[in-house]
Amino acid sequence: MTPKILVFGDRKSEEELQKRIGKVPATAKRIALCREPIVPEMDSFDGTAYVDLEKAEFAGDDFLSELAQSFDKLRIVGIAEAPDEAETLRVAQLGVAEIVNRKQFYERIEVYIHGNGDSKKAENPPAPLPPTDPYGLNAIIGHSPRVAEIKKMVDHLGEVDYPNAIIFGETGTGKDLLAKVLHYTGVRKDNNFIEVNCSAIPDELFESELFGHKKGAFTDAKNDKAGLFEFASNGTIFLDEIGNLTMPAQAKLLKILESRRLRPLGAVEEKDINVRVLAATNINLEQAVNEHRFRQDLLFRLNLIAIHLPPLRERKEDIPDLARFSFDFYRTLYSRSTLSLDETALEALQQHNWPGNVRELRNVVERAVLLTTADRITATAMKEAIKNGRVTARERRKIIIEIPDQGISLKAIEKQAVGEILNMVQWNRTQAASLLGISRARLRRIMEENGLENDKRGTD
Repeated sequence: MTPKILVFGDRKSEEELQKRIGKVPATAKRIALCREPIVPEMDSFDGTAYVDLEKAEFAGDDFLSELAQSFDKLRIVGIAEAPDEAETLRVAQLGVAEIVNRKQFYERIEVYIHGNGDSKKAENPPAPLPPTDPYGLNAIIGHSPRVAEIKKMVDHLGEVDYPNAIIFGETGTGKDLLAKVLHYTGVRKDNNFIEVNCSAIPDELFESELFGHKKGAFTDAKNDKAGLFEFASNGTIFLDEIGNLTMPAQAKLLKILESRRLRPLGAVEEKDINVRVLAATNINLEQAVNEHRFRQDLLFRLNLIAIHLPPLRERKEDIPDLARFSFDFYRTLYSRSTLSLDETALEALQQHNWPGNVRELRNVVERAVLLTTADRITATAMKEAIKNGRVTARERRKIIIEIPDQGISLKAIEKQAVGEILNMVQWNRTQAASLLGISRARLRRIMEENGLENDKRGTD
């Protein structure tokens, strides 16, 4: 008799399961217990396989992949108490449709045994996980005109081996995700993708980290070291926050991009490199060039292909899709498979201006999933999640002005300060003018002079 449920676990799991089943043999209930990571030989299987993901022998890539491909109608459910986000994504790519904790697993088995014997009806509604290809074209979520244009461009670039590209966008718009999609949907997808946060590398270590060094090149250079550009050979290197590089570092990077050759620190000979360079920034590089904070020739070199990610407030029609995606992910991550999302909650999300963009939206949805005690997230619960995550002007009276090594103009400081205060008060001009101690008319002139009118988050 073909089983309806497969359970992959160790001896302890088997013993506990036998207690739940009782005196009736597991086979009589069409439950197959598997203590080895081996797919049973069956002509067909139309049921559920529960896999203990906390046991290394069952959580491996090879076994999960083989299991997922073994039967057309098989549904895999993982068993784990508190999987992190990275692990959830990994097993989702391998075919795991849902993750439950042990208590939920045993409850489902008991319902199946003592209920109507139909495992599919006994299970809670499944919470979908992210797409099996996390960096495919479908990872760019939304259907707004601007997102559609970006998808079309990425799809076209998938067949082109271009050398450089740059992504512009505010913080939280998804620049790092887009960089990965560009790599993994392109001709270099089978080679390394190396991500570098330019703000995290001190200027004195820039050459060593990116270009490598020879033994003895400096005091602590005890061995030869390959740089990140070499690790990305034939693949892609992603330079995030490139606008924060110092002028000396920019000059060194420009030389590499122009010659496609590098010389490790302390070496005599240069090496040829074949690397695609993707860069990203949340600052206006043209303005930075005018203020002598960024090299114009480097901008020209990177600007071969430029992609501008719109802020979420300019594509609010995408909010329901983004919210549902995040909801499904966090509902599964936190084992809340019975939780649902009310349409009024989606409407509440569309009323917010999202200064933190998609990142803020994800955090709000995650907070709602965690804190909602009912079985449905309503508009009231979603508004509470937004409120709990918002830092108000009264709570936040400190702003930080970033001053690069080469200095900064008073005009740039004015723009940063006014922009931060506008963000702080959700772009309420009356409150912003009050905090600045100026009139609304003066604030309006400052915004117009600094181009802040184009970044309007909402109306008063």
